[in-house]
Amino acid sequence: MELIQRLHVLSAMGKKLSDYARERGIGYRAAWNRFKAGRIPGAWMDETGHVVVPDPSEQKGTKAVIYARVSSAENRPNLDSQAERLGQ
Repeated sequence: MELIQRLHVLSAMGKKLSDYARERGIGYRAAWNRFKAGRIPGAWMDETGHVVVPDPSEQKGTKAVIYARVSSAENRPNLDSQAERLGQ
């Protein structure tokens, strides 16, 4: 994988450990020690050895789709109550 593609994938998944350290005003080594101690939630090391730290500003909320149906036209009034119950 080319360097440009790898950096694009990295930026889509999170940020580099050096960026994490810079944002918090700590040294890279201190950030590395935090990573090794498991004190950076969600951080992981990719197959090339880069530490990826999730960016909380890029995390998106969970979305769900509700699908409700009734078996016949005579049960259609039940559809609204079924959809409301599923949405809770």
